Amino acid sequence: MKNGFLFLAMLFLFSCGNQEPEVLTIPSKTVHLADAVIPNAESKLFISGMTCVMGCKGAIEKKLNATVGVERFAIVFEDSTATLSFDSTLISNDDILAAVAGVAGGGLYDAVLINK
Repeated sequence: MKNGFLFLAMLFLFSCGNQEPEVLTIPSKTVHLADAVIPNAESKLFISGMTCVMGCKGAIEKKLNATVGVERFAIVFEDSTATLSFDSTLISNDDILAAVAGVAGGGLYDAVLINK
């Protein structure tokens, strides 16, 4: 019995020692100036090949809005036009047309520049 009490006392003594508090780090998104998109150009496109709002329009907008240099890309499905603002030092109109043509593996959509 004495050994059991001694064991419990030792266990309590060593388990309740000063423990370092757990430090949690929260990751933050760092934006580097070199990665920042500074829109200095706008274009309007006509996009052919879209058959639905959710799939076609959504897939094109998702890909183009994630493209480096594109600040905003939005499609009006009813008239098949898209407007975009972009940083012309990072991406060109030809790159944008190629990106639209390459959505979903390519061959589904075609974009034509309406204005320069």
